[in-house]
Amino acid sequence: MKKNSVEHHVYTHIKTAILARKLAPGKQLIENRISDTLKVSRTPIRNALKNLAAKGLVDIVPNKGAFVTSPTLDEITQAYELRGKLEFIAAQQSMEYFTEKDFSAIKEIIEEEKQALADKNSETFVKANKDFHVAITEKCNNKFLNEFIERLIIQTNIYLILYDEFFNNKEQQPYSPSEHSYILSLLEQKKEAELKIALENHFKHSIKSIENGYNEYKELDEIF
Repeated sequence: MKKNSVEHHVYTHIKTAILARKLAPGKQLIENRISDTLKVSRTPIRNALKNLAAKGLVDIVPNKGAFVTSPTLDEITQAYELRGKLEFIAAQQSMEYFTEKDFSAIKEIIEEEKQALADKNSETFVKANKDFHVAITEKCNNKFLNEFIERLIIQTNIYLILYDEFFNNKEQQPYSPSEHSYILSLLEQKKEAELKIALENHFKHSIKSIENGYNEYKELDEIF
């Protein structure tokens, strides 16, 4: 197996394990154990861990090692609250540029999100969730604002996958599609004040949902 292929194999294996809750937040990723389990040398493991750190899935602590990312509830709250403020600014600036074609495309994204929830397909759901929020903000034509928002979406989606219980808790009703539809309707009607409140409430809902999963997190298996 070529060097890049080995590195990609290690990266994919660890990433999949984290997202499947087989490696809990805060768990140390010990190179020797990974090497023994995957039958690879330590060099591609180090490179894979660096790439995972760049994606926000792993924290590398000097003189201590690599750990599955383990955000505090305060950090999660800060990320979502900032995201809500920035998304409102971007959506507000984008409002005048939306066309009927844009709105139709965003409605299709919401339908994809609904289907992903019905199919319990977390990967498709997270992608549709991201696509919705990017679609309502990217027309602001502010490069820096869009970059900050995308970075926050990627980071908060990691929190969503790690802690949200919408696929595991039958009593928890999915909230994203209905709230996304409401947010979109406010954009169509250009109701800025209501849109601000709707985005704030949407992300408060996300924080609460993640908080519940955070306090009840269980590692489903252990592979290293």
